[in-house]
Order: sequence, then structure tokens, then C-alpha cells
Amino acid sequence: MTSLRDWDQETEKKLSCCNIRAGGNRIVKKSFVLVVISLCVYISACTSSKDHTYQDHKHLENQHSSATEILHHEFVTIKRVLLILEKAASNLDAGNPVSQETFYKIVEIISNFSDKRHQEKEDKILFPFLKDVQGNGKKDFLGRLLMEHVSARDKIRDLSESITNIYQGKKEKKNIAKIAYSYTRYMEKHIHTEEKTLFPWINETLTHDEQAVLLKKFEDVEKEDIRAGLYEKYITMIEDLEKQLGLYPE
Repeated sequence: MTSLRDWDQETEKKLSCCNIRAGGNRIVKKSFVLVVISLCVYISACTSSKDHTYQDHKHLENQHSSATEILHHEFVTIKRVLLILEKAASNLDAGNPVSQETFYKIVEIISNFSDKRHQEKEDKILFPFLKDVQGNGKKDFLGRLLMEHVSARDKIRDLSESITNIYQGKKEKKNIAKIAYSYTRYMEKHIHTEEKTLFPWINETLTHDEQAVLLKKFEDVEKEDIRAGLYEKYITMIEDLEKQLGLYPE
């Protein structure tokens, strides 16, 4: 692929080979500069968009990342969703208008990102892996976390069902807000437990080779999701909801 520098040199040669008056030559060069600037702006915009899409998943390119870093990074995104849900519930509770569509979008993000991308990564990869390499170590603790995932999904189902009645009056809106608050508090406690207890234990217990095997399993799932455009979709939805609810400025 021809670089901008090569393009510049090639263009200058072509211009010098032409019998162009000095004034005309300056005009052509100015036009060339404008074209290059426009191209750089376009490339920069495209690169910025790409970086924006993958900014929450740079751990895939970092060979020194660990499985717990991936999970922690996902929690950063999940916490943003919890703030969105809490804000929507607060508005609804205060009598401010919040559309049914807004809540459905929040439920979609939680169901397809938090539940299917994060929790299933733990339920189907992390917990079985830890059981294989550690035997019965922390068996009860891991079982508790697994049940917390089940309870969290039950709460989201309850929220989804309650949203259907959002236009049925003040009482139903209060109920939606109550379920939303319950879910956010539950998840905040669960995330704290994993970040302060589970992740340090994993990092202290697993050997370097075991960490590498676990990381590879996580990365395989991550790359498939990114290729499918799932992260781009949900990060965009999160940003749109943050702007809509006034959590962050435009």
C-alpha cells in the first residue's frame, strides 16, 4: 500500500515533469495539500471510530492480560448499565417520563451482555475450570456465586415482565422502579464479592500455565463476539442511553 510520503514524492515528480508556470504550480501544490489534509482527517475519523469500538476490549491485544482482567473490564461496562438502570428507575419513581422502549433496551443489554457474555463466561468456562484444577477448593463459594447469577437473571425476568405494565398507572411504575433498584443493589454486592474475593484468589492460586490456558479460553469467546459486532452494538446502545438520560454530556 502506498504511503502518504511515497504519494507525495510521486506526485511531485509528476508535477515537475509537466511544463507548468510557477503560479499554476503553487495552485496545484495547494490543492494537493488540501487533498492530503482531507485524507488524513478521514483516516483519523475512521481510526477513532475503530478505537472507540474496541476501546473496552484492548485486553485482547495485551499478551500480559489475565482472565480476571477481562472479567474486571466487563464489570466496568456492567456498572455503566447499572447506573443507567438506576437513573431510569429514579426518573420513573419521581414521576418523570421514561419510555417503555428505554427499559426494554436496558433489559436487552443486561440479558445479552451481562448475562450471556459475562456470567456465562464464568458459569461455563471459569467455574468448571477452577473445579478441575482446584478440586473441591472454594466449592461452596463458587456454588454461591453460581446461584447469585441465577437469582440475577430471575430479577431481570421480573423486570422485563413488569415493564409491560409501565403505562398502567403510578402503582405499576413504582413497582418497576422497586424491581430495578433491587437488581442494581444485588449486582453491586455481587460485583464487589467477585472483585474483592474471587479475582484475588484466582490470581494467587492459579499457576502461570493455568492462567494462560484460562485466558486463551476467554479470548476465543471474546474474539468471536467482537467479529460478530456484539460489543460495538451494545457499547453504542449504552452511550446512547447515557446521553438520553443525561448521565453524560453530549
